[in-house]
Amino acid sequence: MVKVVLAIRSLDIGGAERQFIELVKHIDKSQFDVTVCTMYGGVQEEIVKRIPHITYYNLQKRGRYDVLSFFTNYAKLLREIQPDVIYSFLSEMNLFSLWCKPKETKMIWGFRASNMDLKRYGKLPQLLFWLQKHLSSRVDKIIANSSASIAFHQSQGFDMSHATVIYNGIDTERFQRDMSARAKFRSMYGLKESDVAIGIVARIDYMKGYTIFAEVMREILKRYDHIKVFAVGDGDQTIKRACEEILDVYHNKRFQWLGQRDDVEVIYSGLDIVVSSSIFGEGFSNSIAEAMSCEVPCVVTDVGEGRMIVGDTGEVVPPKDSKALLIGIENLMNKDLLKLGKEARQRIIENFSIQQMVRKTEETIGVFKRQ
Repeated sequence: MVKVVLAIRSLDIGGAERQFIELVKHIDKSQFDVTVCTMYGGVQEEIVKRIPHITYYNLQKRGRYDVLSFFTNYAKLLREIQPDVIYSFLSEMNLFSLWCKPKETKMIWGFRASNMDLKRYGKLPQLLFWLQKHLSSRVDKIIANSSASIAFHQSQGFDMSHATVIYNGIDTERFQRDMSARAKFRSMYGLKESDVAIGIVARIDYMKGYTIFAEVMREILKRYDHIKVFAVGDGDQTIKRACEEILDVYHNKRFQWLGQRDDVEVIYSGLDIVVSSSIFGEGFSNSIAEAMSCEVPCVVTDVGEGRMIVGDTGEVVPPKDSKALLIGIENLMNKDLLKLGKEARQRIIENFSIQQMVRKTEETIGVFKRQ
């Protein structure tokens, strides 16, 4: 049996966190002795605590500057566990796991993003990125969720010679079109059968291109009376206010903010088109793949693996180009959305299942079993 520690900064809402939890749920507990470690716990902590046959530790880091005591506690725990391998997600936990691990323990880092504009996120993320770059040759494996992520990190000077791609896995049982949920959603928001519901499902962040999305939606809503728009996610309130100003008279009438939701599969079922307007930073977008799994065709910008995920089941447009995004949405509106939606779901089932993600991860971790 391989003794593995799966480590992540927190269990809050996010794409990396969702993939982490799916891995914890589905990894073969008869082959892997699993310990889960977090720095801060998070709103999804109870979900992980209820997963059978794992051991869970919330290391209760007391904020950004609690470095020494956290380091001491984490290193002590890892000495007690003596894992064969640590697989950590995201920058802070990547670095602490490398620094705290026992000498014989193998180290795998998980990378999720590509083409990040770190100047937008302050000094600490820049420092963490720099540290990972200079220590990347000391880890035994890097798992990225996209080839775009590998190419980006390589271009920034990371040692990616030991990197491999494992695409995200989508829970196609959870994310499937539910016609009763669709009817309920559309009734709640006054949508007729002939109306088209367009959605964006992403945290409110500069990299997600929300202001570009708002500009395009203002024009779409001006041109077409049978369209309503829904934004799912929370985050930067300054960006949200900027979008509200752009939308002007359409805000809160035909464009509605639904906030952070933990039932996004219900919302996907009610939508007809999902838009991903990201301008950089995407690796493998969960929201694109989840929407497709719910039979919703997508219009996506050509960042990360968006083009590869969508294939020929939707529209792909250049990033930071509101005119191209508008044309892409109008092109999709003129196609058979039901037919494309079924093709989109089949593409996810065939290429991006949870089972494929877990199997490939098990194979990657399994080679580090101590003899």
